[in-house]
Amino acid sequence: MLQADKIFFNGDIVTMDFGLNSVNALAVSGDRIIAIGRDEEILALKEAHTQTFNLKGRTVLPGFIDAHGHFMFNSFFKTKAVDLNSPPVGHIKTMDELVAALKKKADSTPEGEDVIGFGYDDTLLKEQRHPSRTELDKVSTKHPVYIYHMSGHVAVVNSLIIDRAGLTGDEPQPVGGRYLKDKDGKPNGVLEEMPAYEIVNLGFPEPSPEDVLGIIENGSNIYLAAGATSTQDGATLPKVLDALKFAHQSGALKTRVEVWPLHTHPVDPYPTHVSGTPLTEDRMITLGAYKIVNDGSIQCYTAYLSSPYHRPHPNQPKEPLYRGYSIFPADELHKVVLEKHKQGWQIAIHGNGDATIEDNINAIESAQKAYPRNDARHIIVHCQTAREDQLDRMQRLGIIPSFFATHTYYWGDRHRDLFLGPHRAERIDPCNSAYVRNMPFTCHNDPMVTPIDPLLSIWSAANRITSSGKVLGENQCVPVLEAVKSVTTYAAFQAFAENHKGSLEVGKLADLVVLDANPLKVDQIKIKDIGVLATIVGGNVVYGEI
Repeated sequence: MLQADKIFFNGDIVTMDFGLNSVNALAVSGDRIIAIGRDEEILALKEAHTQTFNLKGRTVLPGFIDAHGHFMFNSFFKTKAVDLNSPPVGHIKTMDELVAALKKKADSTPEGEDVIGFGYDDTLLKEQRHPSRTELDKVSTKHPVYIYHMSGHVAVVNSLIIDRAGLTGDEPQPVGGRYLKDKDGKPNGVLEEMPAYEIVNLGFPEPSPEDVLGIIENGSNIYLAAGATSTQDGATLPKVLDALKFAHQSGALKTRVEVWPLHTHPVDPYPTHVSGTPLTEDRMITLGAYKIVNDGSIQCYTAYLSSPYHRPHPNQPKEPLYRGYSIFPADELHKVVLEKHKQGWQIAIHGNGDATIEDNINAIESAQKAYPRNDARHIIVHCQTAREDQLDRMQRLGIIPSFFATHTYYWGDRHRDLFLGPHRAERIDPCNSAYVRNMPFTCHNDPMVTPIDPLLSIWSAANRITSSGKVLGENQCVPVLEAVKSVTTYAAFQAFAENHKGSLEVGKLADLVVLDANPLKVDQIKIKDIGVLATIVGGNVVYGEI
């Protein structure tokens, strides 16, 4: 009989199991739950060595799982980059403020070293445009200066980087990306999508081993403070996998990470193609889906829509029927998806625009016809403008939609008034359309794009309130329980980890979050204000205290 190392008691424990059992205590041995029930029966397992934790009536849920994000990028940017976010995330409102924040960093950085910024949003700046290379030249002409749009799908670089790359404006545009030009036909420093980044060899400085540990530990703590016990690295390069393993061995990695190999890099480092496979014995690092990026961001006009964008924007090409673009030609996408599906990979394809979503579904359907696989659980990431007919097809094919539900909060007003127009904006991230079809769906924060905040995801899916306080598409709201499932049980299912986490049951990992209120009991308008008091990974309190 297993002995209880730890007992958590006197709580309001929401198990999220099939019966949604109401219990107030659980016992842990090692990193697994060995018993769950009422106080008296669980406390009866106490032995001399057992640690006990009085929850004092506070709420316990399974640790939150962010179903899509970029753990390493988020950790890097939060540790090393200048924060250029505008309200409600940051404080940058004008181009002058953006330049001043970067210049402050440049003035304290040795000449020749990179100055990196992240999180600017052209449509939230007073000037309503992207910065240019000349504005970044005001930051420095002696440092490589590059900044990323909050979406991650646009970057801006200074003249030093443009000149080093030999970019003149006469080059053909890369397939699946663009570099923008000024009125004289010269590069203005704005780069759209990864193929354009590659033109100037845009990358990140290689951190020292000490920096790696600091970056990953800081990143872990950010997730844990939000109650996230499992996160994801949604574009994992081989060197990132090495860094995560190094940090794990050194004790700096404190939250679980699911790695998604990126389609632009080899998959040789992985011993298997099977999602859910542990890459460390304690399941702190696990293998996830093979990641393909097939369009950009609606906020950057780089997502591929079937109908034109609602309103033109200074950064948009002067094309009256402009619909964005896909990154992969359809035949190339089919080829990649077919190959990886045949090999046994779970595949996750980024798709914001409904035209891209259509291409993604077609590619998965074609692969399934050629090589039928049961329970492949392929994913369309963001799935932001999915139509009803597309969700019907996804249901038939067993495709999981992973929604970025907080789009409604962060960009809902601009989707309605600028990018998509009222009708399409009311349908973004259509969680209810998935719910009524009995489809498992997940919600994510996509850190680094927005801060990790699963409670805000729950709140957004249930309320769909924009940052200005307007309700956007009330008929797409879902019951709070479904919203909670999207960051617990459904998120575990998406990761082929339902036997290990997502609910609090005997035999599963003791990954818990302690809250100051129960999201299933409070007024749902207040869910985003619930506080995270403690986060527990494998039975260990790694954030807060009990």
